[in-house]
This record gives sequence, C-alpha cells and structure tokens, in this order.
Amino acid sequence: MTVSAYLDGRWVNATSPHLSLSTQGLQYGTAVFEGIRAYRSKKDTQVRPFEAKAHFERLRASCQVLRIDIRESVEELISIAEELVTRNHHDDDCYIRPVVCKTTFLPGTPFGVKLSGVAHSVILTSVSMSSRLGRPTRLGIASTRRVANASMPARAKISGAYVSSALAVDECTVRGYDDALLLTSEGRVAEASTSNIILRRGDAVITPSLDQGILPGITRSLVLNMAKHDGYEVIERPVELAELFAADELLLTGTGIEISPVTSIEGQKIRDGKPGDFTRHICQQYEEKTRATY
Repeated sequence: MTVSAYLDGRWVNATSPHLSLSTQGLQYGTAVFEGIRAYRSKKDTQVRPFEAKAHFERLRASCQVLRIDIRESVEELISIAEELVTRNHHDDDCYIRPVVCKTTFLPGTPFGVKLSGVAHSVILTSVSMSSRLGRPTRLGIASTRRVANASMPARAKISGAYVSSALAVDECTVRGYDDALLLTSEGRVAEASTSNIILRRGDAVITPSLDQGILPGITRSLVLNMAKHDGYEVIERPVELAELFAADELLLTGTGIEISPVTSIEGQKIRDGKPGDFTRHICQQYEEKTRATY
C-alpha cells in the first residue's frame, strides 16, 4: 500500500525522496514542527486529529520565529491533516507530523547560514501510534541543561533545539531511566525531554511558568484547565528541584506521552511510587475528552 504525504500543495508517495540533499533545514536545523495525535472516537469509530487547531496555530507561530510565511491557513492545515488520515487508511490511533523547513536559497541570496532569502516546504506525514496514557515514567536528571530562552525561543518548536533533549535522553536511558528531566541554566526545573512537568502538593497544582524557557504545551494547558475546574489552585511559577521530591504527585504532559505519572526521580520514589488519585482522575478525563467529545 502506498503511504501518502502532503508536500507543498500536492500528495506524494511518503517513501520516495522529494527534497534536495542540500536542504537548509537538514544542514542547519532551520525547521519547525508539530506532533498531533489522532484518536479513534468511541461514538462513531472515526479517527480525528485532536486539538488540531491549537497545534496548527502554534506551528504558524513557530514559522514566524524562523521568518517563514506559509500560505496554508490553520483551517486548510486541519483539512489536510484529516485527509491524510483518510488517505493512509488509519482506522485506529495515529500520529501526524507537520514539518515546515527551510529548503533552498532564493535567487540573489548569497550562500551562508541565514533565515531570510530562503525558500521553504510544508510537509505532513502520519504513522500508526497507540495510546500510552497513564504509563508510568522513571526520570533521571540530565547534566544537559535546557537551552536558555535568550538563545533559542522556547515557545517555538524548532527542530535544532531538540538536540539538547536527545543528548539528555541518551544520558539518562543508558543509566536505566525512562526519560530525562532537564533543568534551567539556574538549576530550576524546566521540563522533560519532550513533555511538561506538573506537580500536586495538597490542593495546589504547580508547574514551571513559561518564563522558565519551556514550551507552552497544549496538553499542559488542558490538564491545568481540568485541575482548575476540579477546584485545585493552579500556580505557574519557577519550581525548585527539591519541590519535586516533596510532591504528593508528579506527572508529565505532552502530545506523545499524553499524561504519564512520574513514579521516581534518580531512583527516589515520589511518595509511594504509584500513580495517585489526582493523576488517575486527570487521565480518565483526558481519555473521555479524546474519545468522546466529537
């Protein structure tokens, strides 16, 4: 079966090469991307992208950071994603990867590392991906620090920025952990490799504020809104590492990981090392939202 992909206004075979080997995004990491889950509804069994509008709005915002003006509107991108799911015959959960990358120099642009004067391509691909909602995570603390916001705008999902995450994951998984916790340059809590971190202490739900150089996660926002609706005090502020060890519950949020209870950090259990009531309730709400709200 041919696997389809969207490329600059046309449908192509995803397994055939279409970009030049001298693509700027490949050489310099000058690309932005998103990850969008599509879930099979319990109502009508259709597979639909979840929170697609929020993801594509963030994609377009990331494009602005790299001075990319894409012609596709948010509404058009949503339609493309929906058609991609249909073309690739996804009858269960899947994952959609939109990428916008710098490609070749426009006429008259001199050779060099730059953003202006470079063409771009818009790409959407998809793969089957089952849910991992509620699966526990054991974190290690990486020596690699989160890239400072002053060096790399954290609010944009820039491909090159994820090298630090890859280094952190390799460092921690070789030591037997599932994922890496990255700290800021000041030693405060930033986020995990590809997910935000949230802790509960009593009736307060606390998460690092956006000024700590973290991505404004879409799942993070959903979980904070759920917590607020359930009567918790939601606090966004700088978080010290010691606070994580004193938390009643700790969880990771992100499109790929969905919601994952953190059971230990560097081998030290968080409370009894099991998912708590708050985490289980949030996971249940998330499951209902992704499966039954279409």
